[in-house]
Amino acid sequence: MDIREGADFKAAKQYYIKNNEGVNISREIQKSNFFEQFLKYFGNIESLGISAYGNGVSYDFLYQMQNLKSLHLHTMYDINFEHLRSLQALSVWWNKKMISNFDTLSKLENLQIIEFDEKDITKLSSLTNLKSLSFATAKIKSLKGIETLTNLENLSLGGVRSLTNISNITALQNLKHLEFDICWKLKDFSPIGELKKLRELELLDCKNLESIKFVKNLPNLKRLSTLGTTIINDYDTTPAEHVPVFFGSQHNKYNKQYPEKEIHKKIEEL
Repeated sequence: MDIREGADFKAAKQYYIKNNEGVNISREIQKSNFFEQFLKYFGNIESLGISAYGNGVSYDFLYQMQNLKSLHLHTMYDINFEHLRSLQALSVWWNKKMISNFDTLSKLENLQIIEFDEKDITKLSSLTNLKSLSFATAKIKSLKGIETLTNLENLSLGGVRSLTNISNITALQNLKHLEFDICWKLKDFSPIGELKKLRELELLDCKNLESIKFVKNLPNLKRLSTLGTTIINDYDTTPAEHVPVFFGSQHNKYNKQYPEKEIHKKIEEL
């Protein structure tokens, strides 16, 4: 449900209660008193999305939302996360000129970052309560700093064109799901072989993948995907013989193909 300037807040609140929809503020806002009215009717909600813009926009109103646990934020104005320490889930466009005290989000469990322009993960190393971390696009070259995030169970690295070193990933011994997408420069994925609890591995558009020999060291792996531009460059698929579901096994140069594994199954059934 999108709340606009000039909205009937009383009617919007009744609709929200009846339909239990998410609340978003995504249009142009010119009058600062819009947020005063918003807080009056929606100040106690737990989840909010905001990508609003305009002369009347300030994120200060968020600091008064004491019950806010989930926030989707297109960061266009200054925000101090020290006042949002109760957040448990956050999706954010990274803008380091506008963001301050990000390291104070100690309760955060789920984090998605879009357009992360840091060279590694150091800026996130204090968020040790994280269970899920995903990047839609990132300029990282290594995973330095991720070794402190030992509670991670899900890690998605999307749009990581510059990534060349993942040696620090071995610290993530609770990881169950791991995804690499548009990972063009990384060749050595062997550190993944240390992640003994891993159940799902997706290597999508990772065109320099040298080998999947490390897969034979993953006893709990139930699903492997090597799709898009991904080619296993030594053409050896036999390390995945024990994996129940293997999408991307049918390149004509592979030493063994597994068409019977390329079926849809729920991971819970395996």
